[in-house]
Amino acid sequence: MKKAIALVLLLVLVAGGVQAQNRGNNKNSRKVPPSMVNSNAPKSIANATTDVRQLPAPVEGMDAPLIFALQQRRTIRNIREEELPIGLVSSLLWSAYGINRPEEGRRVAPSAVNVQEFDVYLFDRQGIYLYNAEKNTLSMVTEGDHRAEISQQKHFAQAPVSIVLVANYDRMKVFKEKDVRDFYAAVDCGYISQNIYLFCSSAKLATVACGAIEREHLEKLIGIKNGKALIAHPVGFPED
Repeated sequence: MKKAIALVLLLVLVAGGVQAQNRGNNKNSRKVPPSMVNSNAPKSIANATTDVRQLPAPVEGMDAPLIFALQQRRTIRNIREEELPIGLVSSLLWSAYGINRPEEGRRVAPSAVNVQEFDVYLFDRQGIYLYNAEKNTLSMVTEGDHRAEISQQKHFAQAPVSIVLVANYDRMKVFKEKDVRDFYAAVDCGYISQNIYLFCSSAKLATVACGAIEREHLEKLIGIKNGKALIAHPVGFPED
C-alpha cells in the first residue's frame, strides 16, 4: 500500500513538472524582440501621420496551437470588407516573413542559402506599403487604393488588405542560372504563402493564394527593378 501511495505521489509530481514546463514554454513562445514592442503604435494604419507606419508587437491572433491551425487551414474566398485591427496586420506580416532570431537576422520562413530574397508589400485602402521586418514598420510606396489592380479576381477589391510577395533577384546573384534562381524563388515563396495560410487559420481569418495576378502592372505600380511578383494573398474576416 505504501509503495502504491508513493508511486501516485511521484506521478503527480512529474505531471506537475511537465505542466509547469509547458506553461513556461507557452510564455516564452509569446516573447517578441524588444525592438518590436511599441506601445505608441497607432490602432489603425490609417491613423498614422507619416509615411512610415510603426506596427505594434506581433502577438494578436497567436494563441491557437499548431494542431488547430493545421486542422483549420483552408482556402476561403468570401472575405468581408471590414477593416482588420492593426494588431492582426502586424501578426500577419510577422508570421509571413518576420524575424524570429533577431541576433542572427533569421526569418520565420526559410530561403535557399539564406538569401532572403523576398519583399513583402501590403495593399490597403490608403496605399501600398513595404514591410520592414527589422524595424517592424510599414513604409508607404504609393498612395491610394490599388487593391483591385492586383488581380481581376474580386477578392482583392473586397478584402481590407492584400499581401503581394515579390522576389528580388538582386539578392539572388549567387544563383547564376535563371532556371535555378526561378526554382528557388518559387520554393521560398511557397514557404511564406503557407505561413500566411496557417496564421489566418489560427486567427480565424480568410485568405486565398492567388497566382493569377497582374504582374506587369504591379511591376510598374510598385517599382520593381529586377524581380517578379509571384503570389498575392487577400486577407480579411470571412463572410458568415
